Amino acid sequence: MSRQIEGYHAHHSPLGAFASFTLGLNGSSGGFGHALSGPAKQNVYVGYRIGQRGNWRMLPFFEEPESNEASFTGEAAVDVMPQKLKILRSSEIERSLAWASDTWRAGKGKFGFSLLSPFGEVPDPTGANRKKNRIHFSPHINGWIEYDNRLGKSPVELMFGVGDSEQLFRPLEDTSPNLCGFAINGSSGYATNPSVRVEVRQGFNIFDPKYRDYRGLHVIAGQSALVFTVPAGTKARFPLVLGFYEDGTITDGINSQYLYTQVFKGLEDVLEHGLSQKGHYNRLAEKRDRELEGSKLSEDQKFLIAQSTHSYLGNTQLLWANGNPLWVVNEGEYRMINTFDLTVDHLFFELKFFPWAVRNVLDLFVRRYSYRDQIHDGNGTTSAGGLSFTHDMGVMNHFTPKGRSSYECDNIGGCFSHMTMEQLLNWIIVAVCYAEKTGDRKWLRANEKVLLACAKSMQNRDNPKASKRNGVLKLDSMRCGRDGFEITTYDSLDVSLGQARNNLYLAVKTLSAWVLLEKAFSDLHLDRQAVSAGKTADLLAATISSQFDEKTKTFPAVFENNNRSRIIPAIEGFVYPLYLDMDWVTNRKGRFSVLLDQLSMHLGEILKPGVCLDEKTGSWKMSSSSTNTWFSKIALSQHVIRRLFPETLSESALAGDHVHARWQKSPGCGEFAMCDQIRSDTGVTCGSRYYPRGVTSILWLNE
Repeated sequence: MSRQIEGYHAHHSPLGAFASFTLGLNGSSGGFGHALSGPAKQNVYVGYRIGQRGNWRMLPFFEEPESNEASFTGEAAVDVMPQKLKILRSSEIERSLAWASDTWRAGKGKFGFSLLSPFGEVPDPTGANRKKNRIHFSPHINGWIEYDNRLGKSPVELMFGVGDSEQLFRPLEDTSPNLCGFAINGSSGYATNPSVRVEVRQGFNIFDPKYRDYRGLHVIAGQSALVFTVPAGTKARFPLVLGFYEDGTITDGINSQYLYTQVFKGLEDVLEHGLSQKGHYNRLAEKRDRELEGSKLSEDQKFLIAQSTHSYLGNTQLLWANGNPLWVVNEGEYRMINTFDLTVDHLFFELKFFPWAVRNVLDLFVRRYSYRDQIHDGNGTTSAGGLSFTHDMGVMNHFTPKGRSSYECDNIGGCFSHMTMEQLLNWIIVAVCYAEKTGDRKWLRANEKVLLACAKSMQNRDNPKASKRNGVLKLDSMRCGRDGFEITTYDSLDVSLGQARNNLYLAVKTLSAWVLLEKAFSDLHLDRQAVSAGKTADLLAATISSQFDEKTKTFPAVFENNNRSRIIPAIEGFVYPLYLDMDWVTNRKGRFSVLLDQLSMHLGEILKPGVCLDEKTGSWKMSSSSTNTWFSKIALSQHVIRRLFPETLSESALAGDHVHARWQKSPGCGEFAMCDQIRSDTGVTCGSRYYPRGVTSILWLNE
């Protein structure tokens, strides 16, 4: 069966389960997946037929089913695709991806199918009782399937099913009288209430079952489905619940289990809970959907926020280790654990809905993933660096040893080198933002020595001698070796953003860290340290300003080797004082007015086609010298620009949102749900697939 592939996948995931029912790319399979680097490969059967002799009209979420009948009969399977099955064309389908739901309609709106991924404010699981933790951390999603047959003359049948030739489903009625549905072992499954009008099917061909046992099933076969009936003259919506469950030890390095195993006995318990509490979860999803829909954002912006959030939720993992919760966000297709340069970008979402998760990650970075290093000047002189933090905590459910990441390698420069300065800045920024937004002064006081050590480490990386400092990173960690160099989170871009030393992007981010430290030290009544941090921020601002080219009205991306690249993330560092309402930092006529005015001129010159707007597509480019552009960072920069530099937004720049949304809705990106790294000249992903980081777009709701 050959069909045009179009559209996009989306994650449909509960919070903290690192699991997804991925669906949505036309002409492609999807389904249940645990800790995968991309969509699962199960066929998903969703559709309807009018009358028992009518054609099945199916959403295009399966490839031609592979029947395992032949392995039993010794003959080729026939009629795998029945003659009375018709795939709905894209022109016949309406899809609406909202903040917490994904809904398809067909049959002139009479047929509907929806998957819900509700989320909201979540309390610290440490202080919550068992009932609340069951509500907040149940590893399931809800859904429904419906048909409006009020004007119909014949009954209508609705189907929801999943097929997998490698992992066979088992009927849930064998283990629970309260469930109608199927499961793969105890790890994933779907169900509805036995009380509704439903037929349970399993066989080599669920559209036309040939073999049936005493219940009408054939348990050794690979296809399974629920078939609901809507009588003529009625309208009916039937509930669905899709659940996940993994018991036992999930990670090594730090041995842990999923937290939900502390409050749920198994998959059947999860599915029964999801059905019994469907009203709560439906209302929560509706609340989130209304919140986004009611914003003043464009339809493209709303879509980008929704798609980003779905992918973020699919990468979250809440574990239970040594009697305490352990929060993880996995890095999309790479599956690295708590990548710190993602943590700093997930910050805005997490502080809105579950700030305890931010504190949890910060504490683990201090306790296990911090280190002290030596630095060098490139001429053979070494000196003490100071405290910093690793790029990540491990990969694919393996926590790496103390003070080491899965990504960073010693004695190299470029991709896979160390991000020592970047991660030092990230701990400072995340820590101060957490303390300021939550008012957790007790935690801030407990980490006073860490903050002081961070400040000293930043000073050393500028220059060990105070008289030679200008605020900019100039010395690399010895972990990179004498011939290597540190990199930034923009590791896969060219030197304009990839090199940490003398980098404009990192210099402005360092300025932000210093003003945040100034605020934190003041709150802690460390007056001398607060004054010192403020003076360093002023010195750094003057240093950055001195690099402004009056002829071109732009900044070079790197303050060495006559660099000619121009970058949008020159303004990225200002997102944090903006977020914390530090008007004395962001006021265009205030303390940093000279630098802010220069950045405005810089943006005005680069937000043009051929510089940082791609001439072919109209998309935003992070760097004038690279076609590798990142949506998550575009979203963050757009927020800063709209808040601080709106005068720089031309019609061409404003049109970028439509381009970026179209990319995510097309197979070049959409095959992998939310994608972050995209070729600006083609709109095709070049990395960071199945990715959580686009959730930086939540900042747009603050505008």
